[in-house]
Amino acid sequence: MANTRKPIKRKKINRRVVRQTRETTKLDTHFIALHEAFIAARRAGFSKEMAFWIMQEPNALPDWIANTKSDAIIPRIDPDDEDDD
Repeated sequence: MANTRKPIKRKKINRRVVRQTRETTKLDTHFIALHEAFIAARRAGFSKEMAFWIMQEPNALPDWIANTKSDAIIPRIDPDDEDDD
């Protein structure tokens, strides 16, 4: 007797590729924190312009976000520090 069933097509398994991430620098951390603070200000009801100017004023951010301590969310970047590139 002949096989009358249709062949079963097996689904292809998509394997995920794990991408290597590089370590974040102080500058990366600084701008990520500023972006998150901007988004939070927008969610709180500030206009885009007001949220932008709040991010520009360092005294407007809480001490636990921007200060000179080592445990601050936004690290202080020394403006006189130059890279040896």
